[in-house]
Amino acid sequence: MKDLNIGIQMYTIREALAQDFKGTCRELVRLGCDAAEMCMDFGGMTPEECAAFFKEIGLRVCGLHLSGKEVLAGNPSGLDYVEALNIPYLTCSKGGDFTQVLDECIAMCRSGGRIAAQAGRIFTYHNHAAEFVRIDGVYALDLIYAATDPVQVMAEPDVYWIAKGGEDPVAYISRYARRMPQLHLKDMSAETGSFTELGNGVIDLPGCVEIARDSICRWVIYEQDQCEGDAFRSAAVSIEYLKKLLGR
Repeated sequence: MKDLNIGIQMYTIREALAQDFKGTCRELVRLGCDAAEMCMDFGGMTPEECAAFFKEIGLRVCGLHLSGKEVLAGNPSGLDYVEALNIPYLTCSKGGDFTQVLDECIAMCRSGGRIAAQAGRIFTYHNHAAEFVRIDGVYALDLIYAATDPVQVMAEPDVYWIAKGGEDPVAYISRYARRMPQLHLKDMSAETGSFTELGNGVIDLPGCVEIARDSICRWVIYEQDQCEGDAFRSAAVSIEYLKKLLGR
């Protein structure tokens, strides 16, 4: 079984980044985070400035979450950062009622796959719970994967949203082990069903990591959409949990 790298989706700490982008990134390195998954906030820096800064502090960029609307139109912004920062994965997600937006989502993924391939990158699709509506007895998410090229359109499963959708995260991600270079790890509060720090909830994160180790996965990425207290403190708790889980 292989080692996995630790990433953080920067949306988790969006307020800290807005206050002090560079200081927050330096603190992530100190906490033991290997890389950042960006969401189009680069601290007001140009691509070249951003690349020099991340190289200076030793923080990689493991992915970039793009606008689905721009990807569907074939003209996403941010590709200059992809080149400068050597970002390996380009990711999209889609909202809405999947009994209505399934075809549009498939078209977006196909477009994203082509765009990423032309840039020498890999496109991944990030799910939420809405994709677990059944259409003719089949989950919309499975239909998306079935209708797209498994080489050009890969998966970034989100274990929290899989659970919210009514599926067992460990069992579900094992089905896509050969199509899953990234995995979003979140935890779910037993009391509220909402987000909580990794290790404080009910999702079988060790089981998810075990599947990831035996898959093509390279990155386990922590994200917490909402935090009850200070988001950076939540990030520190979750990164420390991940380090222990990975035996660091």
